[in-house]
Amino acid sequence: MKMSSANPSGWSFERKGTEWVTDQERRGTPRALFWPWAGTSCNVLLVSFGPYVTALGLDWQLAALAAAVGAVLSFLLLALVSLAGQQGGAATMVAGRAAFGFHGNKIPTLISYVALVGWETFSAVLATLAARTVARRLDPNMSTTPLMVAILVTVILASAVVGMYGCHVILRIQKWFALTFTALTVVYMVLTLPNISFETHGRAGVGAFAGGVLLIASLLGLSWVNTAADYTRYLPRESGKRALVGWTTFGGTAPAVVLMGFGTLLASGDPKIAAMAETDPIAALSTHLPTWFLVPYLILALVGFVSGSIIGLYSSGLALQTLGVRIPRHYTVLIDAAVIAGAGGYVVFAAPGFFAPFQAFLTTTAVVMAAWSGIFLVDLWQRRRIGYDRTALFSPVGSYGKLNLAGIGCLTVATVIGFGLITSPDPHIGPLLGYLFTPAARAGSLGNSNLGILVALVIAIPGYAVLHRVRPPARPNPFGHNDNQTEVGDALVRS
Repeated sequence: MKMSSANPSGWSFERKGTEWVTDQERRGTPRALFWPWAGTSCNVLLVSFGPYVTALGLDWQLAALAAAVGAVLSFLLLALVSLAGQQGGAATMVAGRAAFGFHGNKIPTLISYVALVGWETFSAVLATLAARTVARRLDPNMSTTPLMVAILVTVILASAVVGMYGCHVILRIQKWFALTFTALTVVYMVLTLPNISFETHGRAGVGAFAGGVLLIASLLGLSWVNTAADYTRYLPRESGKRALVGWTTFGGTAPAVVLMGFGTLLASGDPKIAAMAETDPIAALSTHLPTWFLVPYLILALVGFVSGSIIGLYSSGLALQTLGVRIPRHYTVLIDAAVIAGAGGYVVFAAPGFFAPFQAFLTTTAVVMAAWSGIFLVDLWQRRRIGYDRTALFSPVGSYGKLNLAGIGCLTVATVIGFGLITSPDPHIGPLLGYLFTPAARAGSLGNSNLGILVALVIAIPGYAVLHRVRPPARPNPFGHNDNQTEVGDALVRS
């Protein structure tokens, strides 16, 4: 997918940031979207997501089914959001100004930025911990600090360089990352095959199953939904909507279903792996590997973490520009890389704990992103006839105004209610959540169901639909039909 009207080579440098993408700059087909989203799911960490679901008390069949449903639904939601990029030519959080107002949009954009940087930090930290795990297996007396520093720096630099080059290079790189990961994963699965079990044990509670679905949704598509349009804004407007939605959903879902399903079988065959995965998933997944495969296993882990980090780093740079940072996009990537280096270094070498705070971060941001997604999709649907106003997206005095109270109000209400229906084991954040549960419900399967994520989505959709109506533009389009307004035109129905 070429990214410039100057017809550069596939490895050229993308200069465009949050600026509008005109029809003359659009290239490619929806099929190319398979690779970036497959790359986000090509991560050895997803094998540990299977044990996370079985830990809710489900047997491996129900756990695998819940994981698959969560993956499909979350990436389908992401794919629908991505239609805004193809039809509007704007980055995801820029298009959000239509629903929240020019300045009001800074609230969800800031949350989006923090969520993306958090995920990028998580990837860098786990890559560093993977290096420590492998080093200790190879030589228990080895000083692991130099290697951990080297890996942390390498992951951040590799992600930053690709992120600076931009969308077209990311699409190419993700393909090779995904193919490399697939080859190494086949070997990994063959080596760990003797440790899987098809025995069933657990319960089939509705609350546990729903909890598994929502947990996986928060770990997968909901973690990336705020980046969706960033990778479709260069597609030609006439590209098929069904193909766009289909390839995006398939790309994110296919690797995830296989990896998580295999993880449920590992957890069934060795409960110790499931228990260890809750605190150190990288070490847990390497428990039964022979020594000769430890270095390839480290490469396998690094490929997955860099692949996910690239997606986030590119979009977090666009989010920073949307917030009003007036520097070129490729420099925003450097800012993000510096933040990740500082945060990742602290977590790896100084923080007393990691996984409980991260779980709390993951759940709370998923609630906000679910509510944001509902509002964004309703707004996109309401604009199916008239599309986006190019001028208004980039001006606080445009037709979208400075603040859309309907969007901000629905986001706030849905988030507050959603926080009241989730729980967290983190001792600092946990007490602030779950305030709408009774003590018994909070301690039971309902408290572990992540119900607030679904409730936030369900509240936001009808709330915004009732409170907001799109008004047709009152003046002629000075930019011409194709570049100023977009016809989403029944895209959601046809998809």
